[in-house]
Order: sequence, then C-alpha cells, then structure tokens
Amino acid sequence: MLKQLRILLAISAVTTIIAIGMFFDNNKNHKIDESNVLIENFDQILANLRYIEFSNQNDSTIIELINDQWLLSNSDNFPVNTELLSKFFIQLREAKILEPKTNLPNLLYKLGLDDENKSELILKDDTGNPILTLDLGIYNYNIPGSYVKFADSNQSYLVSTNLSTDTSPFYWMPNDLINIGPSNLKNIQIYNNQMINLEYENGLLVHKNQLPQFSEISDSKIEEIQRTLTDIQHNGYILRSELPASPNFSARFTFTNNVVLFMKLYDIPEKGIHVTFDWNYLNDEIEISKFIDLNLSGDQFQLGSLSLLNEYAFNVPQIIFDNLNIKLREKTE
Repeated sequence: MLKQLRILLAISAVTTIIAIGMFFDNNKNHKIDESNVLIENFDQILANLRYIEFSNQNDSTIIELINDQWLLSNSDNFPVNTELLSKFFIQLREAKILEPKTNLPNLLYKLGLDDENKSELILKDDTGNPILTLDLGIYNYNIPGSYVKFADSNQSYLVSTNLSTDTSPFYWMPNDLINIGPSNLKNIQIYNNQMINLEYENGLLVHKNQLPQFSEISDSKIEEIQRTLTDIQHNGYILRSELPASPNFSARFTFTNNVVLFMKLYDIPEKGIHVTFDWNYLNDEIEISKFIDLNLSGDQFQLGSLSLLNEYAFNVPQIIFDNLNIKLREKTE
C-alpha cells in the first residue's frame, strides 16, 4: 500500500508542474503582456519538459522525470519539493522584460551574471536536447526585479520577477516528516537495554512496567517524551543501506487511530542522529494516506509524505534522540 501511495504522490508532483500553464489559462484575473514576456514559448517548453538543472560553480541540482515521477536524480532520486518548484516556474512564466541592460561581458559581474557568480538554468526535453538555457543573476530588491540573460548571448535584461534561486539539492527537498501531538498517543514502548512501556492516561504518559529497584521517570522527562513527534523536520538523509548494522535503540508508538510507528534511532559519528520510520496499522480498513499533510501545523496527526518512504534514514535534531534515550537507574540507599 505504501508503494502505491508513493506513486500517487509522485504523479501529483508531475501534475503540479505540468498544470502551471493551465493555472494561468484558468485564472481570468491574470493577464500577461505577451509582447514583454521573457519566455515567449513557455507553454510549449513546459509540455516537453523532462529535465531541470540549477547549477553554479559550487553546486548543482538535477531534477528529472523518471517513471512519471519528478526526482532529484543527482541525490539518490529523492523526492522534490513540488510546491517550491512550482513557485519558481510561476515566476519564470510571469517574468516580463522591464528593460535591456548591458551587453558588455566585462560589466556582467555587476548584475551577478559573470561566470563566477551566475546560476544557470537548463531545461531539456525527452530527447535530452536543451529547450531553454538561462543565466540567472542577482535580485534587485529596490526595483524589484532580477537580472538574467540567455546563455548564448551577452545581452542582459532586468525582468519583473524573482528568479534568483539556490543550486543545492537540499534546498529543493521537502523537509517535513511528521507532526503528531501528545493527544494522539496510546502507548510508547522504548527498547534500550530494557523495554520501557509508557501508556497515555488522563493526558499524561504513565510508566506501566516500573520495577521497584529503579527510580521513576521524572515528570519533565515524560513531557519531553510525549512531545518527541511534534513538528519533526529533517536536515538531510542517507540511504538505509548506509546505516550501521544495529540502531542505538528503537521505539514503538501506538496511536489512538490504531496506526503504529516503528522508529529506529542511530547516533552516527560525524553524521549525527538519523532515524527510520516504518508504519503498520492494527485495522486493515485504515487509509494512512488520509493523514498526509504537506503543510504540517497544529496538535494533529499529520504525516509528511517523506515519512512513508522506506529507502532513506533522515538526519534529525539531537533532541529527538535525547528525549527517547531513557536508561533506568537503580535506586541508591
């Protein structure tokens, strides 16, 4: 089911990009002066688009349509932040030439269009042929507008929209993983040397397998544990195949909707804290896709689509590891 879900999400990403042209056609209040547009054949370019590259001297991002999915092909086929990509293409389609600027190569640096400072946008069709190559310079906040030029010309232009962008793959990745508030918890089992069983009762987690020789878990620690899954975002990833053989510890979360999350946590030297998410459900009728929300907010049960992918381990803040890393201490006389 989760594999099918990924396909649906990826296809929606394709639709997001291709539908940009339709958005403008259907928006009666949006008018473009065709005589001043930067890209005259934008809709044709969009219809044939299969490859997108953002690059500069230091970094590059390549986004390709692979098996009907827009993926970061130079970053292990990681999913693309389609909302961010769509916004850029909207800016590109709306860009109007405000005025020509310099065509002298020795002055392009003033606009951020020299080789050292420019970013380059390359779009290709399904045959691998370039259909647009555009150099992107700085954004002038005072006007406002961006400086651009076509790669085969020294003639630069000031255009009406913000086309400055980031060329690093991480910038183009979605970041949201999960946002699950405490009220959704039924119980948590943490496996760290010994199993710790916590059940949610009357608004608070209660340690159910407390042994008399161990000190109780403090109320402040309980509060940290039950908020661990609130608004988790990743700071990068590695492939699961790159993980150590065993995690430092693991946790099992059961929620009030009978969804179950298995979470493994790794503290990897020089790479930081990484987690994996694996889902199950106690009721076969549960449709986990209904919990997907790409704009995570509030004390709800919300899943970013990334959390459903089983190829990756996500780099997350240290506090998530620390919150769940419980080791019971024996009482001292």
